[in-house]
Amino acid sequence: MKKLQRTLSLPGAIAVSVGGMLSGIFVLPGLAVGITGSSVWLAFLVAALCILPAVLSKSELATAMPKSGGTYVYIERAFGPLFGTIAGIGLWLSLLLKSAFSLVGLIFYLYVLIEVDESYTKYIALLALLFILLLNVFGVKKVEKTQLVIVTVSVLSLITIVFFGFNSFDSKLMEPVFSEGGSGFIAGVAFLYISYAGVTKIAAVAGEIKNPEKNLPRTMIISLLLITTVYVLVAMVLVGNVDQATLSADIKPIHTLFQTIGGDYFGYFAAVVGVITLMSMANSGVLASSRFPFAMAKDKMMPGFLGLVNSKFMTPVAAILTTSLLIGLAIVYLDVIKIAKLASAFKVLMFIFNELSVIVLRETNAQWYKPSFRSPLY
Repeated sequence: MKKLQRTLSLPGAIAVSVGGMLSGIFVLPGLAVGITGSSVWLAFLVAALCILPAVLSKSELATAMPKSGGTYVYIERAFGPLFGTIAGIGLWLSLLLKSAFSLVGLIFYLYVLIEVDESYTKYIALLALLFILLLNVFGVKKVEKTQLVIVTVSVLSLITIVFFGFNSFDSKLMEPVFSEGGSGFIAGVAFLYISYAGVTKIAAVAGEIKNPEKNLPRTMIISLLLITTVYVLVAMVLVGNVDQATLSADIKPIHTLFQTIGGDYFGYFAAVVGVITLMSMANSGVLASSRFPFAMAKDKMMPGFLGLVNSKFMTPVAAILTTSLLIGLAIVYLDVIKIAKLASAFKVLMFIFNELSVIVLRETNAQWYKPSFRSPLY
């Protein structure tokens, strides 16, 4: 039987991980300003600290079990097949719904570039999904190259706007710092927390990463440091250049920031970057989520055909097609934005179970449990 090949390098793994999170800065910070005020940059920083235990725990688990399937594998080994199956199906649905959310979200940036009749919105999202589906079928190397290009362009664009943004920074726009006091700030942290969920997504494709014992922890920790820096600096520049009243209802804040600083042409450029970045989020989502049914099929928890690897492309084509079909159905029939919030709540629950898995596996002294990375401050 054909097996998945370890072809994903450290830079490629970081690109997949970061690509799964960049959508957070393109969609969420404006709405977060409406919750907590100009302290949104601090909320991003606190949210990163809150996700750190999950990153360290999952880094340890991934080096002990460097297999595709990620959290499903860890929970199944620690708590048994029932909990593992619930986790696997839940995370599969959670990730594919987040991918659907990204594909619907990119339409708001596309509106800046071309006039699109609202009745065609879902068809555009489905076309983008078809492109992502083909990329994933043709192999992880294709996904890796695409993610590297998109993430590099997106990060460099954001670094550029940070540079220009600090030159035009107006501290008067920072008032009020905490618009709803302490409770609003905590609500803002909770709202932004899920922006970092993609940092551990790479563990789902652990079976395709070169030298996973070293590269998995490096990928997660480097990705978290990089994305936190980007989030905090961009959010700070955003509230120092755009009025809070404008931001609080803005679902394309990066376009607004670029346009405010550099005019319409800067705004058009930001819209292009926004479209490809949100496609990148969906791309990494399809890659990661398709590995859950693949891993579960290997354990006979799902139909066997989902665990097959195509001999030509060396990818789990059936799992990718099934996942993409469900994403397409979600786009057509569901209120993706509301459902994605529910999926985010499930993701938080799975972070807790990851951390419990570390406790269970350490305290039961399982002989096979030999991680090359051990979470500090256990």
